[in-house]
Amino acid sequence: MTMSTPLLLLSLLAISLSCSGAAPPPPVYDTDGHELNSGDSYYVLPAVHGHGGGLTMAPHRARCPLYVAQDPNELSLGVPVRFTTPAQQDGASTAASATTVRVSSDLSVYFYAETTCVQTTEWHLVGHRSSTGPGVATGPVRDPNPSGREKVFRIEKAAGRVGYKLVSCKDKCQDLGLAGSSADTGRLVWLRASDQAHEVVFKKAPPVFSPPAF
Repeated sequence: MTMSTPLLLLSLLAISLSCSGAAPPPPVYDTDGHELNSGDSYYVLPAVHGHGGGLTMAPHRARCPLYVAQDPNELSLGVPVRFTTPAQQDGASTAASATTVRVSSDLSVYFYAETTCVQTTEWHLVGHRSSTGPGVATGPVRDPNPSGREKVFRIEKAAGRVGYKLVSCKDKCQDLGLAGSSADTGRLVWLRASDQAHEVVFKKAPPVFSPPAF
């Protein structure tokens, strides 16, 4: 028995809706148990106390650009960041759901701060895994990659822990860790591609927060 045209169209529509109704990845949560939102600012802190302070910006060999580093002072919150979701990047949606920061989703990250470098504070990956210098910079991309994904990052759940890990997805997705240990050296250490991820949590900055100047 052949299926009538209206019935066939209805069947195809049902299949289409079923395929497009896949659940989105789970949200990322801050230290208060609230979903991360791209309209808010967050301090990026170690998931385990006693392992240095929050992420901040610092120069390396020259005044500019500024690189992503960890403050060695565990009492320091660092500099807050903001995230841009794919829906916002494409201008596809301004709905509240589009501003939710989700696990395993492409993101842009930037420090919510003003700098004397007069450059963007958006993050991008630089350097090589074997280096001990900084691996994530702010400012313009100097050597663009053919993929154009130097600025693409993700947040993933850390295995077996309460925290998260930051991941760069330039050519392939790779964990971001710290070059050295701020707790041991008492000085800034750099965020960079690493086999050992830096496990973090996100603490929401006050709504009346005023961006610091660098």
